[in-house]
Amino acid sequence: MKQNNRIKRLAAAALMLALVLALAACGGQNAATQETKVPEQTPEATGPSATLKGIYEALTAADSDYSRNKELYLAYYPELEYTETLGEDRITISLNANGNEYISDGFWEFVEEGDYLTAVMPGDDYNGAFYVMNLANAIGSYYGMETDLISGYLNGLGAMGIESGNFRMIRDEAAGTTTYQLNIAGPWDMKELDQMVLDGTVMDYQPLTSNYISQSGSVGKIRMIANGSVDDYTMLFAEYGALDDIAYRSIVNMVKLREPAGWEAFLDDFTELKAVKTDEYLVDLNPDDATIADIMSERDEKFSYALVRFGSDKSAGGAYEAFVPSAEAFADFYFRVVAGYQKGVAGASLSEAEAASAVLGFAAGNELWNADIETLRTNMLEGWESLTDDERANFDANFPDLVGLMNACFEDWNGNRGRFDDAGVADAMEENLAMDKAKESWDMLNAHTWTLGNSE
Repeated sequence: MKQNNRIKRLAAAALMLALVLALAACGGQNAATQETKVPEQTPEATGPSATLKGIYEALTAADSDYSRNKELYLAYYPELEYTETLGEDRITISLNANGNEYISDGFWEFVEEGDYLTAVMPGDDYNGAFYVMNLANAIGSYYGMETDLISGYLNGLGAMGIESGNFRMIRDEAAGTTTYQLNIAGPWDMKELDQMVLDGTVMDYQPLTSNYISQSGSVGKIRMIANGSVDDYTMLFAEYGALDDIAYRSIVNMVKLREPAGWEAFLDDFTELKAVKTDEYLVDLNPDDATIADIMSERDEKFSYALVRFGSDKSAGGAYEAFVPSAEAFADFYFRVVAGYQKGVAGASLSEAEAASAVLGFAAGNELWNADIETLRTNMLEGWESLTDDERANFDANFPDLVGLMNACFEDWNGNRGRFDDAGVADAMEENLAMDKAKESWDMLNAHTWTLGNSE
């Protein structure tokens, strides 16, 4: 199954999210067993230290991980307001969600305490763990470290329970908090990287079934994105530097965890890191740029790649059948989006623009132009039938005008951009219009909406 374009562009963010969830869920020492040094008293500060100021500047730089992730969120949720503040002894990040139903307000402080930048937050604060990653990368940037390794390094320390003076997680079960401490005294040696491989400790995956899945993981030098089902499964591994025993052990471990069809024969054959091609599986140690971009992102010359595939199509970069969204996805991300506003009320025009952008992203991102027609129609009909009568009525009332707006955008985007600017989704809509075969995907969705249920 071919990865959709939106997943390709957000692959890096997906990897970061996987890291954050693992970091927040794993590792750390109990507060009762971890002795934390109390900083010695120092004269009253007259301003932030040079180190704290440098880290703040690295955090808020236009090309930082924090700034790029903030830009990504703002593209989809323009109402969010981020504020970064440099104090005498701390860096503060605050977020005003302005009523966003998916994101909550937040306030996070990273305090300079001796050799460490320390933050205390609720144990289930995934946003906070995300910012811990961002601060770690800012520290790496400030000290000239290889920032491509830092997130995987922290994940490995947490997931594998490795003690390090560079990073500490201290859990207080009674208070329900986690204290994060990042070393800011100098560059990190990261000597533990060679211990870190993808395995059950990091991934905790179960054997595959006939259901399609898409998952990602990262630890130390190695990253992975995997897609498919038990009979058709593809994994792309990327290792910083050259492929070595870390890549080999990670491949073997993931095959053992996921058990794709033919996995036992694969393990008998794959006794060392080597290219393999049989009727059941393939290992390509030099996948081409198109294959890498199709699954993960554009090739990064700092990394080496290995493609592992189980199933009927063994050619690297071979054609895949497009993934068809589920009935629930059609209901939630298509039908209810169009049905979610009332015609003739204040703001309806802007709501229509927001819906058009979301629907085009859904159609083009899932590459519906290449979808199996029978599955598409079945899932659409099931999704439609799951709606309430009011939702169906609203959809019927709104859909014709949305079709007109969508088609007008394909014919003359510049002439129609204004409404999308007013709705705050012009950049997102422009990106959706530029997706590969966006119009063909929209035409497929549009055509089968008008004929919905005709095959009954």
